[in-house]
Amino acid sequence: MAVCSFLEMESGASVLHYFLGVVILESLKEPGVLDHRATIIEESNIAAPPGDPYPVWSRRLVRVPAESMWALATDISHHMTEDFYNHFVDDTTLVVVFKSRYFVLDKFDKTTWQPMVEYGKTVRVGPEWTSSIPITAEF
Repeated sequence: MAVCSFLEMESGASVLHYFLGVVILESLKEPGVLDHRATIIEESNIAAPPGDPYPVWSRRLVRVPAESMWALATDISHHMTEDFYNHFVDDTTLVVVFKSRYFVLDKFDKTTWQPMVEYGKTVRVGPEWTSSIPITAEF
């Protein structure tokens, strides 16, 4: 699925197209993979699920230019640990990144999500997480 780098406004002017994403720093073996490729919009800490080895997760809401999204998703997938996913959305697309693989999905058509949900199980991310990924910009 191709995503255009620019969107046309009614006036005919172009604006840069971005993805918004949530990245959990504990999911990355090398958090520096985000440096100079994603703009951190908000930093917060959230309580991890019960039994997680990390009691608190360092959550980052980020903005990524569309033209950088695929390279960043590839790099993140190479630096991720099992037990986590990170995700990014634009107006129509959901990008879900796991260890060693990422998926580009129609965010409104959950029938396209099944291969991602199945892969998630192989890296210890259960369907209770992957079948309900937030798809709006209000993370």
